[in-house]
Amino acid sequence: MQRKRFKPLIDKMFWIISIPLCVLMTAFTVFATILQPSMLFFMLTVDAFVAYFLISPLWGYVELREHTVFIKYGFFLKKEIAYDKIRAAEKTRKFYSESMMTLKNAIEHVNIKYNTFDVTTVSVVTNDDFIRELEAAVTTYKMKLRW
Repeated sequence: MQRKRFKPLIDKMFWIISIPLCVLMTAFTVFATILQPSMLFFMLTVDAFVAYFLISPLWGYVELREHTVFIKYGFFLKKEIAYDKIRAAEKTRKFYSESMMTLKNAIEHVNIKYNTFDVTTVSVVTNDDFIRELEAAVTTYKMKLRW
């Protein structure tokens, strides 16, 4: 099977939240540094940490590989889910997600249910195509296992 990569969906809501939050954090850092200069080191650390979580989803993607679904959540976090562990993939539409680790930048996303109780959430540009390709890959893989 050829690898198929899906780009993340970056919704308008992501930009509406992240840009004002970055401006607010910068303003608060400047204000705190003026009042107490020793706060600069602490505030820069906090700003870098928050900025990482705001910017890193832009580099995430989902890739359908030969035996697994590979999900890259940002710069460092990644997960592989074997096709034989996947139970379901369903399209949902909500502001929050059930899982802690998500590639979710939009309201519309796909919940991938695997193992017994595990769920991960991804938002890709073409959710319907992703579900179709994932189901085809899972069924093809399970058919190969039966032979």
